[in-house]
Amino acid sequence: MVPVVDKAPRFSAEHAVRLAAELYGLDVAAVPLPSERDQNFRLQAAAGAQYVLKIANRDEPREILELQNASIRHLTRHATGLAWPRLIPTAAGENIAHAGGHHVRLFTWIDGVCFAVQPHTPALLNALGRALAEIDNAFEGFAHPGAQRTFYWDLRQSALARPHLDLLPAPQRQIIEDFLDDCAAVEWDRLRHGFIHGDANDYNVLTDAAGSRVVSVLDFGDMVHSATVCDLAVGIAYAMLDKQDPIEAAAEVVRGYHALRPLTDPEIDAVYTLAVARLAMSVCYSAWQARVSPQNEYLSISEAPAWALLGRLARYPRGWPREVFRRACGHGAHDLTALLDRRRAHLGPSLSISYARPLHIIRGSMQHLYDADGRRYLDCVNNVAHVGHCHPRVVAAEAAQSALLNTNTRYLHEHLVDYLERLTATLPARLSVAFLVSSGSEANELALRLARAHTGREGTIVVDTAYHGNTNALVDLSPYKFNGPGGRGKPRHVEVVPMPDVYRGVRYAGSVAEAARRMDGVAAFFCESALSCGGQIILPDGYLNEAYAAVRAAGGVCVADEVQTGFGRAGSHFWMFETQGVEPDIVTMGKPIGNGHPLAAVVTTREIASSFANGMEYFNTFGGNPVSCAVGLAVLDVIRDEGLQENARDAGGYLLRGLRDLGGRHPTIGDVRGLGLFLGFEMVRNPETLEPAAEEAAELVNRMKDLGVLLSTDGPMHNTIKIKPPLVFCRGDADFLLDRLAQVLPQ
Repeated sequence: MVPVVDKAPRFSAEHAVRLAAELYGLDVAAVPLPSERDQNFRLQAAAGAQYVLKIANRDEPREILELQNASIRHLTRHATGLAWPRLIPTAAGENIAHAGGHHVRLFTWIDGVCFAVQPHTPALLNALGRALAEIDNAFEGFAHPGAQRTFYWDLRQSALARPHLDLLPAPQRQIIEDFLDDCAAVEWDRLRHGFIHGDANDYNVLTDAAGSRVVSVLDFGDMVHSATVCDLAVGIAYAMLDKQDPIEAAAEVVRGYHALRPLTDPEIDAVYTLAVARLAMSVCYSAWQARVSPQNEYLSISEAPAWALLGRLARYPRGWPREVFRRACGHGAHDLTALLDRRRAHLGPSLSISYARPLHIIRGSMQHLYDADGRRYLDCVNNVAHVGHCHPRVVAAEAAQSALLNTNTRYLHEHLVDYLERLTATLPARLSVAFLVSSGSEANELALRLARAHTGREGTIVVDTAYHGNTNALVDLSPYKFNGPGGRGKPRHVEVVPMPDVYRGVRYAGSVAEAARRMDGVAAFFCESALSCGGQIILPDGYLNEAYAAVRAAGGVCVADEVQTGFGRAGSHFWMFETQGVEPDIVTMGKPIGNGHPLAAVVTTREIASSFANGMEYFNTFGGNPVSCAVGLAVLDVIRDEGLQENARDAGGYLLRGLRDLGGRHPTIGDVRGLGLFLGFEMVRNPETLEPAAEEAAELVNRMKDLGVLLSTDGPMHNTIKIKPPLVFCRGDADFLLDRLAQVLPQ
């Protein structure tokens, strides 16, 4: 059976008034109600009594109407937690009358508010699930021959929507086809079957005036014998509409349903697929209806929200909704407090956790992270996932090579040589020799050894608030650590120069020359090409040029720490040091180099590398293994093929302008700075005194998390909001971020 809307009744309100008088002896006023293929009228008598007059489609078999009547009588007896309409016979005693070739019935009116117009609180969503479960439980044992039919809204018959795919816009057609393919793969014989209501859409569900409970589910025109979980699937399909976090909303409905009618594992696994199939079928039938019966607007009521939702769902990681639903049903679920307690019992207490209420993240995809409760977050701080969380090309490269070989560099392998050639080709020609390691800390540790071996000295100059790694030697080079809680202060072989913070009036590089004169031999100057822990500081023009000249004059080498800033993040250049017009002697890389895979590198000159080759072999067990090199090559490919450096320039520039506009309207934003997608803004309590607003910054971060955006604070006064998202972050993401910031920034 396929939709037949061209034979729908064409009765006016005046006709409905006459039918009420002729068939039922009622003196009423009539108002039409929306319907897909029938006609419904709300009738009101002068004495206040209200009814629903239902005029069926010409092709609706009588036995289907008898099925509906029988099912309502059955639910009245067995689903007593909900209110059900009462069938009113005609003056002649008929339950089903006839008029103009159509079947006619009259029911009592049930007071309530449409679910569609109520705020969908967690309590109401849970109540929807419980109501659907009560209906499905009540239908256990119900039997009627009319329900054994092939019906186009039955999710088992989703293939009936396929002939209408060609009516859909080309960019959207593939999304719908993919969702229908998923539905076709459902193992129906593993699901419980029975009689279902079949159409718990948001206009068929009634709530009380307060929106605290469901009072009834209306319209039994789609009743059919099918998989019982389809009732839940239809309910969550419409509950997801217009939600910032549709999976979170759906999970609450699932949770309520499961509490009264425990779902089996196959049902949990299938329900999301079936819910999306309902939406896919809806837009197919809407397109068909627009072609053959444009005067019927019923199907198009939710078409735009359905398309918006389908587009969003298509971007979610496959399997994530199913996992959220399993947790909602108690499978693998963890109480957040209990999970924290288990973590604290076995994880070193020095490791911190983000946010006042920690996140339980279980999936990542591109610029988003997804939690166990069904919420999606725009990740604006994770610069490790440089080309996007779980980028499919990177994942595929890692998996493919892992299935073949993973070993060390004492064997020849093409990936190692290919990667070193590709990596060094992005750098100045004199930087041609590389060492591959496993982390940014290892890279900076090795850079320090290279500098000391080449110069024969120990002294190192670093910038205040810098962080270069977690080894003993690098903590000694990190004022962020040795001058912080638990630190032991500056070692004698280290000199600290002021941060070149233009906003706070410090911009000179002459301090590097002064530090070199104070030292008994300079081995190296370590400096991030843009200062991350310092508070997203962009170095003043000429800073590195002057600093490098001073260090080289003192016999030292210049190390550019690109662990957080390299690989196109600057937008205008591939390496952040290039924005300063300098060539370092050593470049260290980490974090973005492997998109989350443990890979890092040191690249230097032939001369410095030769100084290090003093007879003591350098070996790194994991550095340069074939899997890591395959990942590194894939990252470089994605940056090139997807134009991510160019995107960093475009999206970053767009966001920078938006942040500065916000700053003009919110005095707590004292300074906005950045290049490409390395951005930040400093929060102050007083724009004149520049008093740092650290508490306000921390509060903003936590409130933004609640609105679906992940940010973090940094800087010596902990008042800088840092923004370093994956490079797939786009203008639309910038708009989302700016909108949420506008909501939480103090006026």
